[in-house]
Amino acid sequence: MNNKPLTKKEVINLLNNFEVINLETEFINLLDAEHRFLAKPVTSLINLPPFNNSAVDGYALNDEDIAKTNIFKISSRIAAGDDREIILNRGQVARIFTGAKMPNNSSTVVMQENVSEKDGYISIIKQPSLGENCRLAGEDISKTEKVFDAGKKISSKNISLLAAVGKNSVQVKKKLRIGYFTSGNELLNPTEDISGSKINNSNQYALHSLLNKGYLDANYLGVLEDSKEKILSMLFDHIKNYSVIITTGGASVGEEDHLIDLIKENGELLFWKTAIKPGRPLAVGTINNTIIICLPGNPVSVYLLYGMLIKSFLERLCVNEMIMPTHYMATVNFSMRKKTERLEWLRVNIDKKYNNMIHVNKYPKQGSGMISSIAYSDGIIEIPEDVSQINKGDKFKLYLFSDLFD
Repeated sequence: MNNKPLTKKEVINLLNNFEVINLETEFINLLDAEHRFLAKPVTSLINLPPFNNSAVDGYALNDEDIAKTNIFKISSRIAAGDDREIILNRGQVARIFTGAKMPNNSSTVVMQENVSEKDGYISIIKQPSLGENCRLAGEDISKTEKVFDAGKKISSKNISLLAAVGKNSVQVKKKLRIGYFTSGNELLNPTEDISGSKINNSNQYALHSLLNKGYLDANYLGVLEDSKEKILSMLFDHIKNYSVIITTGGASVGEEDHLIDLIKENGELLFWKTAIKPGRPLAVGTINNTIIICLPGNPVSVYLLYGMLIKSFLERLCVNEMIMPTHYMATVNFSMRKKTERLEWLRVNIDKKYNNMIHVNKYPKQGSGMISSIAYSDGIIEIPEDVSQINKGDKFKLYLFSDLFD
């Protein structure tokens, strides 16, 4: 285990050392497959498109007539779905619509805007070039071409391609089973009639939302009370049923924080504490081959550690690839000082874009318990460990919440 807080890079390196979990596979309907990981490569068994077809509404020309005349007789009409084998004689054109199958001896369509039509004939106003406005069979995806490798996540971006090549079911990895706890005697189910030293259990709802992903089977397991014996009992009641257990709270250095000692005594603590603000008391270990991820109790830390590190780690456990979040470059509209030797995630709002740069303002409430700072800001900028002075006009990496929490 580490003797001093780990940098973000060191945390990522350690998380990359975990072996991929050997998830079983299953065939599921493509309509139910969004956010699931492919278990096998997908190869197309058809050409896409399957046949030469028109890219526009217009008139298909005999290839031998291209640029040789501009008056043609309309000999046929071809709509999408029409499967006739049509051959054009010289001087003939076929009225054709977008997506319709091309005549056998035509690879060129003149757009309807570029002709005048009268009494069954057309006059071409603007001559097309050979091959114009025709989509060739297999020009998008060819038969036997690999469409996606194993491990690809199915998303709204690519699911239509799977359907287009004929897949109505796919073989995917089964869902990664995750159990999660919140910690503390002070937690209540949300209520407006709160009293005394109780607080609403907001982390339960945060994790429910963050873990509500198609490739995860996540279940809330309750509140870990501030008792070492009760925590141990609850952990071992559930640990055999899950590949990963996530907790919030109970991993600091207070007398009521028992999780770290329990992991040391019953398993292996891989690391504890990071040089990241907010998010210092992050811990990861194992008990009986189940991975234990101990997040801080502060809601902001839960959100940011999940979005910046844990989300990528959970995906890596499924597919052996830890893809880090997308970032942009942003110019800051403020100045401040920070401590060196730790990385800092500052919540910011996008001000405006000019000179091809995103400009951001610092959200005024930066405490790790300021839950509103997640709801009311657009993302975070990442200030490296070695930076102590931030000046207006400096540029830093910007991570948007819309990317981190999707």
